[in-house]
Amino acid sequence: MDDPDLEQNLTASGAAQAPVQGYGIQHNYFGNRAADAEAAVSIAPPFGQREENLPLRGRDVLLAGLTATSARVQVLHGMGGCGKTRVALEVAYQAGRRGAEVWWVSGADTTSLVTGMRAVGRRLGVTDAELDHGDAADEIWRRLSAWRHPWLLVIDGADDAQVLAGAGAHLADGRGWLRPLPPSPGTILVTTRDGSAASWGAWCCRRRLGVLPAEDAARVLADHAGHLACLGSADEAWSLAARLGGLPLALKIAGSYLAESVATPQAFAGAGLIRTYRQYQIAIEAGDLATVFPAPGGELSQDQARGLIGRTWELSLDLLDGRQLPEARRLLRLLATFADAPIPHEFLLDPATLAASPLFTGLTGARLWQALRALDGYGLIDLVPGGGEVIPVTQLHPLIRDTSAPGLDVTAGEDATAREYVRCLDLAARLLARAAEAGSPEDPRAWPLWRLLARHALYVFDELTAEFDRFDAAAAAAAADAAGKAADYFNAQGLPVVAEALYRQVRAVEDRVLGADHPETLVIQYSIAVKTAERGDHAAAEAEFREVLAGELRVLGPDHPSTLKTRHAIAWLTAMRGDHARAEAEFRAVLAAKLAVLGPDHPSTLTTRHEIARLMAERGDRPAAEAEFRAVLAAKLAVLGGGHPSALKTRHAIAWLMAERGERARAEAEFRDVLERELVVLGPDHPSTLTTRHEIARLMAERGDRAGAEAGFRAVLAARTGVLGPDHPETRASADWVGRLTFAQDGKPG
Repeated sequence: MDDPDLEQNLTASGAAQAPVQGYGIQHNYFGNRAADAEAAVSIAPPFGQREENLPLRGRDVLLAGLTATSARVQVLHGMGGCGKTRVALEVAYQAGRRGAEVWWVSGADTTSLVTGMRAVGRRLGVTDAELDHGDAADEIWRRLSAWRHPWLLVIDGADDAQVLAGAGAHLADGRGWLRPLPPSPGTILVTTRDGSAASWGAWCCRRRLGVLPAEDAARVLADHAGHLACLGSADEAWSLAARLGGLPLALKIAGSYLAESVATPQAFAGAGLIRTYRQYQIAIEAGDLATVFPAPGGELSQDQARGLIGRTWELSLDLLDGRQLPEARRLLRLLATFADAPIPHEFLLDPATLAASPLFTGLTGARLWQALRALDGYGLIDLVPGGGEVIPVTQLHPLIRDTSAPGLDVTAGEDATAREYVRCLDLAARLLARAAEAGSPEDPRAWPLWRLLARHALYVFDELTAEFDRFDAAAAAAAADAAGKAADYFNAQGLPVVAEALYRQVRAVEDRVLGADHPETLVIQYSIAVKTAERGDHAAAEAEFREVLAGELRVLGPDHPSTLKTRHAIAWLTAMRGDHARAEAEFRAVLAAKLAVLGPDHPSTLTTRHEIARLMAERGDRPAAEAEFRAVLAAKLAVLGGGHPSALKTRHAIAWLMAERGERARAEAEFRDVLERELVVLGPDHPSTLTTRHEIARLMAERGDRAGAEAGFRAVLAARTGVLGPDHPETRASADWVGRLTFAQDGKPG
């Protein structure tokens, strides 16, 4: 962890007392919420994927129906690889040209959907306060229904319709993120693999997207191949397109292959290089035709589509083998070992780590990039460039990933498949552990990277632990290391329960492969103790911390930063049970050691100074406490910057002292400025953000704005219940204020 010390600050008084977490500690993820903390998101359609030289063919009737229908909610369904997203993109493009507002939201999972829909809500004028309520979907749909300007909302890739159900038991209830739309100038288009009537409401107009007829498929094949006469006749293109089942993804792969092979000078073309439609068809037909291809005039099944994609990309990889790029085949299998999510290749695919693996012995960075570019050129992956704060990523189509994953390779013997699976997953774990060193998961500057890495870290950890006995201790330790840092990132996003669960899973693995006294195991045990303390179980937390301390003293010694961090945590718990004098003495001893070991400007040193200032305020020496807080703040601003959560925490403490000495107007102004920064850095549902909103509501109550205060406390209570749970001390503090204000207004207990 970047800031290794347990920090929590009491900033309320009387019956409203509530613990307030600080940077590096009460930063949690998942919890009971299905959605991730608010992440960077764009709801602009991906028009960059639309290429004028690759027109959408064979879909004119469907496009006319999608754009001219009176149905307000349309569901475009079909098998993977049939071009649903491409059709939706064309619908969005045409709608934009007609002047409609167009929003594009991913329906791949709950996190992406909710984040995108909240962004749509903001475009409609829904405030963050309204979005923080449990009925955010109601408010967004109320605004959508009333929006008078023409609009189109695309929800792409909603293969699990239940993700859209929201508060409803079933999507058909119309109470979730997809609902019946009354007459309006708006339309909703959903793309999905699931076209069953049972999954969708009767108010959804379902439209099936099939494969292309052979004539249109031949044109698509020729588009990707470059319309070169040397490839063969129109009839041969038609025959190959028909043999590929008219599946757009297969046509893209085959056409890209032929374009690349024809561009190869004859002098460099290996024996057997496929350079015509006819040659490609002969090659693709080799094998079990009954399994891969449909009956004449029939439709592809999903299994046939998967087999067909596997056959087409094998031909492309054979060509790359002939060009002395055997790494491309293994690289595609490695990429398919990661989660079905964008892969930050510049951070994850470390050439040195790859070169140390028997799969890529001696691989150089230049060779790796050549292989990636080749896979992109053949349509097997998409290299999506970055720019500014956007990280470049590699994306695999789900069908290509399915057929490339080494665990699903049925063409090799079972033993060979198992060995390749183990090697790829072992390497994936080591790559993730190395990539995890690129930026602290608790540093906001590294969060864009961790948004990408975390999903892969969890996936590889789950896959490896499910087959634990197949892997050596080093691979298991690497996977656990990456998963532990992912848990730190989830912590930093401000949601609690699953972060703790992941820490416990990681600890079980590290206990097994590293031992209970290994420094990495002790780090995870410390994190578990932190989560225990945040839940209010201080006795259990202190016992856990003391066990960690005993191990650190044995293994690391008394002056190691981790040992001092744990002593800091125990001192904090001592203060929490009311023994302020003993706690302050211990904090000062820890501070002296940190000054000697880490120096005066280290964030951990400043953390301990912050806690000492808090205890000074607790014993009544508030002028001295404020002076110390301001000195700590100046140092944090110099070391960490004004937007760092740790600096905002100290500003919060200073604002609280202002309020306590009666400068409520100045205090409220400072709290509101801190809140504005927390909303940008941490998001609206982070516990730190909610704590600041709680304090603003308290000041509103004290200046007589009871209605505004009650509304504020109710909003914080709803958010804290979802994020922290109903029994968390901070949730109970907000509930107490709601009850008191309700009683004060109507004479009845809240």
